[in-house]
Formats: sequence, C-alpha cells, structure tokens
Amino acid sequence: MYNMEHCGLISVVKLEYREMYIPVPLKGIKISSQLVNYVAQVTVQQKYVNVEENPIECEYMFPIEEESAVIDFKAELEGRTLVSKVKPNAEAEKDYKEAVEQGRTGFLAQSVRPDMLQMKVGHLSPGAACTITLTYIMEAALDAEGNKVRLTIPTTISPKYVPYHDRSDEAKKISSIQYDFNTPAPMSFSVSCTMKTKIEEVTSPSHDIRVVGQEEEADAKDLHHAKAELSSTTTDMDRDIVVLVKCASAKSSIILREENEESSVMMLSLVPDLKLKNDPQLDVVFLIDCSGSMMGSSIKLARDAMNILLHSLIHSVHFNIIRFGSSYKKIFEKSVPYTDKTLKVARSHMNKLEADLGGTEILSPLKMLLEEKTELPRRIFVLTDGSVSNSMECIKVARRHNKTARVFALGIGSAADRHLVKGLARAGNGTSDFTVEGEMIAPKVIKQLKNCLQPSLSDVSIDWGKSVTKENSQQAPSVVPSLYNNSRLQIFRMFDKSQALPDAISISAKIPSDKEEKYEETVKVGQDSDALQGDLLHKMFARKMIQQLEENEDYGTENVKELITELAMKYKLMSKHTSIVAVDTKENKSEFPMQSRHIPNQVPHGFHGNSMRMYSMPMAACASGAMISWRSAPVSKNKMSKRSYLFAANAISSPSYAPTSPGRRNSEPDSSEECDYDSSYAMETDCVLGSSPPSLFGKLKSAFGGGKISSDAFGGMKMSNEESDMDKVLALISLQTAEGYFVKDDKIYSILNIDKQEIKKIGGDLDARVLYTLLVTLALAKKFPELKACWDLVADKAETYLAKQTVPQDIKDKIEQLLA
Repeated sequence: MYNMEHCGLISVVKLEYREMYIPVPLKGIKISSQLVNYVAQVTVQQKYVNVEENPIECEYMFPIEEESAVIDFKAELEGRTLVSKVKPNAEAEKDYKEAVEQGRTGFLAQSVRPDMLQMKVGHLSPGAACTITLTYIMEAALDAEGNKVRLTIPTTISPKYVPYHDRSDEAKKISSIQYDFNTPAPMSFSVSCTMKTKIEEVTSPSHDIRVVGQEEEADAKDLHHAKAELSSTTTDMDRDIVVLVKCASAKSSIILREENEESSVMMLSLVPDLKLKNDPQLDVVFLIDCSGSMMGSSIKLARDAMNILLHSLIHSVHFNIIRFGSSYKKIFEKSVPYTDKTLKVARSHMNKLEADLGGTEILSPLKMLLEEKTELPRRIFVLTDGSVSNSMECIKVARRHNKTARVFALGIGSAADRHLVKGLARAGNGTSDFTVEGEMIAPKVIKQLKNCLQPSLSDVSIDWGKSVTKENSQQAPSVVPSLYNNSRLQIFRMFDKSQALPDAISISAKIPSDKEEKYEETVKVGQDSDALQGDLLHKMFARKMIQQLEENEDYGTENVKELITELAMKYKLMSKHTSIVAVDTKENKSEFPMQSRHIPNQVPHGFHGNSMRMYSMPMAACASGAMISWRSAPVSKNKMSKRSYLFAANAISSPSYAPTSPGRRNSEPDSSEECDYDSSYAMETDCVLGSSPPSLFGKLKSAFGGGKISSDAFGGMKMSNEESDMDKVLALISLQTAEGYFVKDDKIYSILNIDKQEIKKIGGDLDARVLYTLLVTLALAKKFPELKACWDLVADKAETYLAKQTVPQDIKDKIEQLLA
C-alpha cells in the first residue's frame, strides 16, 4: 500500500518503510491562439513522459472557456499519430478500458462540465513520451472600455465549494481535483491577431507579454496583423491569460459566413448603440460574495466597487445589499427607497465589509431573491470571485425566473468561475464581465450598473430575409437575448444549402419611452468571395445549440440527452454525453502493475489572499477524496506534512462544528450601527444555509497587516502610506447624497489642494449645496480624467441636480480658473 503527495514537479510516494520521489509526468504545456476579429481558435499542447519503471495512468483536469467548442484532438505516441474518434461516453470509456487492460496506451478526453475537461492517458509505458494537442474555438468579448477585443484563456481550475447537498457525479469529480502551489508544468503562450482595422496595441493585464510582429499596413485582403508572446520563455499556470487588442473595429457589427457541402452558417456579431435616457423604477439588489476566497485584495476591490455603485444609483430605484457565504445576511429586511438615510446605512455596512462568511453558498440567496415578490422589476447584481460545484443548478434557477428578474454578474480574481458568472447572466437575461489584478475595476462595475439600470427593450427581432423560415433554417440561440448598449451579442443561423442567403440582416427593438422610440440597425453581408470554407462556424452553431439544450428545462431529460448526442456526433464535438477516445494498436506488456498519477492544478494567484500557503495539507487529510471542496460536512483531521504543498481546502473544516438545519433564519438589529435612520431599515437578517466550516478567516487577516492597502488607478493592490488618486476619488464620491448634491467637507480642500477661504469668497451667497456640487463635479473632470469610469454616473447625477438650480456662469468660470 502507498499514498502519494504531489510537491510541484515531484511526487512523493510513501511506501510502508520508505519514501520514493517521482517526477510528475506532465512536462510542458504550450498554448497558442489565433484571434480573427471576434472569433478565437486556441490550441493546447500537453507533453507527458513516463520516467518510472512501471506503466502509469495520468489523469489531469484542466479548464477551457465555458462557451467554447472542442474541434480537434490529436494524440502522438513515440512518433506515431493515433486516430481519435468522438463517441458516446459509454462506448468511449469501454474502448479506453479495454485498451489499457490489454497493455495498449489509450487516451480519453471527457467534459466534466462546460468549462472543465478531464484527460486520461492510460498505460503509458516506462520511458515512453506522448503529446496531446487539443484545439477549441470560442467567441471573444468586447472589453468594458468599448475599444478593445478581450480574449481570455483559462489555465487553472479555481478550488470550488461543494455544498453539502450536492452529491452529483460532477461534484465528485470536482472534489477529486488536487492542488499545489507550484505550477504542474512550465507553460508557454503566443497569440496572433487579425483585425479588419489597424491594430493600435496588444496588451495583457494578467501577464507580461511582448509584441513580436505588428504590420503597419494591411495585407491584400485589407486585414491587419499582430503577434505577441510571453516576455519570458515560460510562466506558471496560476491565472487566466487575458489579452486585449485595441482597434477601431472593436465596436463594429459584422457578419461572418461559412459554407460547406450541406449547409451555410451566418454569425451575426452585433454591438448595439442604444440611446437610452429613462430613469427606470427598479428594485436593485447587490449580492456580494463574502466567502473566505474573497480575502485580501478581492474584498478591498469589492468594498471600493460598492462605494462607487452605491453613489452611482439613481433616485428612482429601491435597493438592498446581501452578503453571502455559508450563510447570507441582508442589510435591510426588504428593498428600500434610495434616500440619504438608506445610503448612509448601506455605506456604513460596506465600510466594514469583510470576507468572513465561510463557503460559497450562492444558490439559497439567489433563489430567495428570484422567488421573492416585488412591487418593482428586480435586478440582481452578483459580485464574486468564488467557484461552486453546482453552477448549473444556479443557472437553471436564474433561467426559471428570467421573466420577472434579471441577473448581472462580475467575476473578480485570477481564476473566477466563468461558467457560473457567464451562465448566470446568460440565463438571467443580463450581462457579465470579469476583472483581474492589474486592471481597473471601475469601468466594469459602472458598465454593469448601466446595463442593470437600462430599461428592458421589447419586441426584439432579427429579419434574416423574407424567404428565410423555420423550415429552411435554424437559429441559435433560438430566442434573441436581451440587447444592451455597447455589449457584443452573437447569433448564429444555419441555412439549407439550397436557401438563398440575404444581402443584409436587420435588427429592431422597441425602446420604452413616451415617444415610442425604436432601435434599428442593418448589417450588410459580404461578397461571396468573403465566405469561409469548412465547418468552424458550423461547430460554433452546434455548440450554441447544445448549450441551450443543457441549460433549458423545457425539454425532457432523455430527449435532451438524445439531441445533444446527435448534434455532438454529427459535428464531432465533445459534450456532456460524448467523449473523444484514441487507442494504440501496439501492446506494451510490463511485469509491473500500472500506477495512477494525478496531475495537480496550481492554486490560483491571490486565492484566499495567498495566505492559504500556511495551511497546506497532504492529500490523505481529506475524507472520501474530497480534495478542494469547502464541504460543510466534517472531515477527518490528519497530521500536516512539512514537505507537502498540496492544497486541500476540506482539511480546514472543523470536525467539531455542529451542523445547523438548512433554512433556519434569525434576525437581529446591527447594534454597532450609530446612524440616524428608521430602525426598520437596520435589520440585518442572518440566514444560515446549513453546516459550514467555522471562521478560520479571522485568524488569517493578520497576514495583511503592516501598512495601508489601497487600490491604484488600475485596480491593482499596493502597500502605501499615501492616498492614491483612486482613494481621493472614492473620498469625494462618498460626499454625494442620494439627491445628487455634494455636502461641504474639509476633506475637499485637502484632496484638491485649494484654500477654504478662497472657495468661500468665490461662492459668496450661493447655496453651499450648489457651490460644492459644482466644485467637485468640475474637479473630478479636471483632476481625475483617467478615472472617469469611477465617477461617470456620479457626475451625471450631480449635473441633473445642478440643471434644476441657478448656477451663475461667473462662479463656474472662477472655479475652473482655481482648478487650472
């Protein structure tokens, strides 16, 4: 008998009387990507080598983009390329098992969930080497700033909280993932970009990259090219790769067309330019992740984000804030009008925001908010860095209630759960975005809030041409998603080969207003010579159809399985019900039995504020193989190995913690609150969701001492004794009332470095509310233009207030001179 601990690139195999060190069989990963306008093709190459004297079976769980389609799989063994096939899961597993039992090398790739794959290399002979090359295609997003195409490639799977009730096969596989603080293998990366307009720059907030080839002039097809790669040869796999490509065509709507022998597919990539002026009456609820994984920079970013969001709300909304973890806590018993009193209460709570609520139990508060009856249309704004095993359950709940409530989500951190964040927004008819360390969070939260406050457009339709019908074509998704200003939307349509294609496609929708306004846009289809050949768009169409089937509960379970399998087999796609298998025909019998080797994922950068290194545990510390789940059930506690760096979050749960019945609720006023407000607003309801780990997080807070942590202008964290520009802007924003005016405060003078008496002299008899609103509004534009995304909606609210007042032009001129 033996057990095994992974230590970076070395495995420690413990035998009865001795320890044996074995190199991890994964030797290197190469990721290369081609970005063409808004479609990306990503190729991941993994190299394995067996240096042991016995055959091994390698198992590696790794991430892919959640809306991507795996289009190619190639296995090379000792100079030979094996034939791979897409088969139903049961058949693929049978082929793989038979090959391994017969001493032949087998390869099996399966989908654990849309953003996670499991790779198995069975019976890799002693001394043998193999290379697996996997290719997937996906849509690229539009960055919050609106002028950059954003490409995200995941490289590690964030440790996921597994709720106690989740006993699914998916949860079991997720719980088996092992973690290490070292990278499982060195990774290299490169990207080539092709755009319709000149590429101004290629940058990355996640990695140091260098541009190694950028053509100033367009090619013969009027396309522009650039190439970039890592500044170093290789890097760790502890965060998503994010590449931003700035170009003039980033916001343009286009149509891509592809033809093969059987059919044609069109992809409409649309960026609506909507002119919306309404102040909608909405019920806005902020659902904030305060689980342990938010500790450190993430919770500070969340605190700053909420400061901006609270002051950017409009007077017509009702709002509430719910913090969630193993339990959830409401700031108010129910949503309240946005007034100075309620704003003051909310700000007081957000100033004390901490990552102190344990695991990531998002389903219960989400379900409560979606099922709760409200007088106004509900909008839910989720802010999280966490990962959960039951993301599909959350997505289906959001879809079930998307007629009465919309969900918007912002993922924070180096490896946020993209399936949860994007899936919630997709199912909830909202939008999603992500932010990583090194980029400004403000543009993203403001963009999401603008979308959240946007009035719902009705009668959204796409005119594909008079001759196009449901009988001769099919659309994916079948229902056009909600339109949002400057947010990219991609719709696919497949046509029979005999069907004539339209010369242009028109989109229209009604904008709610007194004048019955309408949004309309027509996008022209390119010439026949511009058509793509092959099946890439066909595969993306099929993947979109499969996604719709997986997330929609209107179809029966067996019917869904049959339809997904049929689509996946036809277009040779990996799915929930189909796998890719390749087996060698050559036998390599060995006198030694085959041993299993699990490749660990690297703990994401910044996870738990990087403080979890102190609590590294050997894999034996977890019961039932639940390596990473913040399970609420107690687990056995074993002695910590000084040598092991394998992360096992489950080991932190206390065996003595007494489970609490799910759904138990208790309410009590927040006695620490000293604001002047109606006491009915002060009830913070504590909803305990079930058994959960005790708060270890308080013990870890000391890891962040030794100075003031502040956000720099780009959203990254730094230790400083001086206020950053972001801190100054946040301080000024905090002086705005719900009505839109700014209150007089001495901090204004120190932040703007102006004389108090000079302002008093300029203002004369002018109302102080008008004077200081004018001063701060002009100062924000003059002194902090690069942070406009932070104060954009705040300034709009202030200008709305000033428009109702009498503001002498000479006073405005004098203030502008003072600020110059």
